[in-house]
Amino acid sequence: MANKLFIPGPTEVRKEILDEMTHPQIGHRTQEFKELFASLRPGLKKVFHTENDVLISTSSGSGFWEACIRNCVNKKVLHAVNGSFSKKWADVSKRCSREVEKIDYEWGKAVKAEDIDKALSEGDYEAFCMVHNETSTGVASDLEPIAKVMKKYPEVLWFVDAVSSLAGMKIEVDRLGIDICLASSQKALALPAGIAVASISEKAYKKAETVEGRGYYFDLLELKKMYDKDQTPYTPSIPHLYALKKQLERIEEEGLENRYKRHKEMAAYVRDWAKDNGFEMFSEQGYESDTVSCMKNTKKLDFKAMKKDLAAKGYSIDSGYGKLNENLEKEGKPTTFRIAHMGDLTLDEVKEVTAELEKYF
Repeated sequence: MANKLFIPGPTEVRKEILDEMTHPQIGHRTQEFKELFASLRPGLKKVFHTENDVLISTSSGSGFWEACIRNCVNKKVLHAVNGSFSKKWADVSKRCSREVEKIDYEWGKAVKAEDIDKALSEGDYEAFCMVHNETSTGVASDLEPIAKVMKKYPEVLWFVDAVSSLAGMKIEVDRLGIDICLASSQKALALPAGIAVASISEKAYKKAETVEGRGYYFDLLELKKMYDKDQTPYTPSIPHLYALKKQLERIEEEGLENRYKRHKEMAAYVRDWAKDNGFEMFSEQGYESDTVSCMKNTKKLDFKAMKKDLAAKGYSIDSGYGKLNENLEKEGKPTTFRIAHMGDLTLDEVKEVTAELEKYF
């Protein structure tokens, strides 16, 4: 029997979703496929709180990182870097031969609106990129004040990685004014890894028309052209689309607001549990994630050994982000561990795994 996943991704996937992956294959140029693909639009738009197109790619969310840069930046881009994944995205931009400037934060800190305002006022940037929910540190930056700042710079596109927050934390794309918001299937959407989704604004499409060398696989204009025909430019992972359809139906049945509330309840429980058991949060106070909690291992427990032991009992836990823990060890500081509470996990399941962890204290 497979272990129950309490790691920050891939996350636990319910059997009824996995079963959808076993549909017989269909041709991706058939009417049946077009109807399947079109059926995904309403649910995806609701999850993103948008009227924009929501494109689908057979890739991880990192593919849409590259799409943002190759499609919408000719020269210069600003990145906020406050953890491993925001750092990687900035590296992707460099690899795309763009000029990259960074707002660097100590890991564990959130991205702040005033820092973005200062940087944008001093530089000629085409886009600003940030990770909403830094999975490596359990930090969720507040998008509300950042949205107000971005409205001061209408010529600058705003790209948000919501890989580990979409469908677990409310992100109102249209109201906030996010130009590209991207996510992966294997986090709070609670699907098998393998596809990514992204909402694309008209402003982003217009910018793409001015950029050469967009490539093919992640060319937003090519994806848009086929999206309007209820198709994809190339053969997608059709089994994932059946699973996505089913999951969107389940999300609709639960209700998005109820889903967000469930995530908040799980997150609050884990934070209280950590405090009650002598752990400290690694994430900056007031910016803790609702989908993954990152704690300081102040008890100096051997989480690597615990991870193996718990796996034998049917639980997969996380002993902390590798590179972060390596750096903390070098500095003589407590390392971290993470408990994910995202997707379709319930409060009872979170209580179950924390009770198992307590047996090692």
